Amino acid sequence: MTLHISRFCVLAGLLSTPVAALAQEEAPSEPLPTSPSRSRSALAIGVRSHSLSVDAPTPEAPALAVDVEQPLMQYLTVFGGFHLGMGLDAVGLQAGSRLYVGGQPFQGLFLAVQAEGTLFEGDAQVSGSRASVGGLLGYSQTLGEKWLVSLGAGADVSQTRSETVVPPSPECVLFTPCLVAGRETRVEKQEAVQPLVRIAAVYKF
Repeated sequence: MTLHISRFCVLAGLLSTPVAALAQEEAPSEPLPTSPSRSRSALAIGVRSHSLSVDAPTPEAPALAVDVEQPLMQYLTVFGGFHLGMGLDAVGLQAGSRLYVGGQPFQGLFLAVQAEGTLFEGDAQVSGSRASVGGLLGYSQTLGEKWLVSLGAGADVSQTRSETVVPPSPECVLFTPCLVAGRETRVEKQEAVQPLVRIAAVYKF
């Protein structure tokens, strides 16, 4: 029960942070330049998920993602970062690029492509890795001068490799040589196309 509460606290904090910062933000004494060509990096903290399940033992469960995004051109950015499973059962890296249709980085409609690599553990017997490439269509909305929220949805193509340690049979438990020989490991590979949703709070610096 505590794990579920902590997940909801993380999501609530993620969504309330930019709103709270906007409420406390003071008006600048002098207007700052807002040239589209001005280069600015951004830090995004969000939740990305392949499904609505929070108890899945594989990377389909929601994960907390942290990205640093840097403009390359007036409308094109690159980003990279890491993600961590809500249950601390998965960890990985992601990188990609976003094309902002309106020509302003971090604002408005965008198209994104990204690649991810994840290592995960289901339980004491199951572990594995996942590699994926996907695309998203999203929108970023400014909340003040430095904060904005971002929502994207799309799909990715993934390959998952899982290893399961087969428990010894009752006959093996009775014979020491059988145990010394080592446990059998079953390897499975799966390819899938899955929906992908990402929501994030972004801070420009």
